[in-house]
Amino acid sequence: MDESKISVRYAKALLSLAKEKQVEEAVKIDMEMIHELFETMPAFNHVLTSPVIGVKEKRQLFVDVFAKKTNALTYSFLMLLITNNREGYLKDITRNFHETYRKEVGYKAAKLISAFEIDPATLEQFRTLIRKLYNTEVDLTCKVDNKLIGGFILQVEDQQIDASVAAKLKKLKKELLASRN
Repeated sequence: MDESKISVRYAKALLSLAKEKQVEEAVKIDMEMIHELFETMPAFNHVLTSPVIGVKEKRQLFVDVFAKKTNALTYSFLMLLITNNREGYLKDITRNFHETYRKEVGYKAAKLISAFEIDPATLEQFRTLIRKLYNTEVDLTCKVDNKLIGGFILQVEDQQIDASVAAKLKKLKKELLASRN
């Protein structure tokens, strides 16, 4: 079976069960936390996908890391993944869970990349702007990338606004080189 189909099916099944049990918000928060774990600790994915590390060790890892920090439904789901030898799909499952959740709730996914940390008031202005432009709620994630020098890049689903200093310098360099010829 196609790997993407597996992760999509598990993600949809988890969301469906979470809705049925009326804990979708708690499960969403758990999935965000787990996804963040993959982003901040790449070794976590290596452990889950490693054929050398046994099921017993992976199960113990899940007990130690998730038993007391997640909703009971999320924890049961994680143990089911271990039982079915699907723990290697967890990263994709968390991503697909977020996408499915946003679609069902009517949220647009947006990402704000800036050269420095942005204060909460400015973030709320970005959220308000996106809400007005797209007439929907927004799930805004932020990332700091000091290579931008200044400014920001705003991505809303497949659209992007690049207002970074790095992009402007690159454009200026291109224009100067073109004028030399």
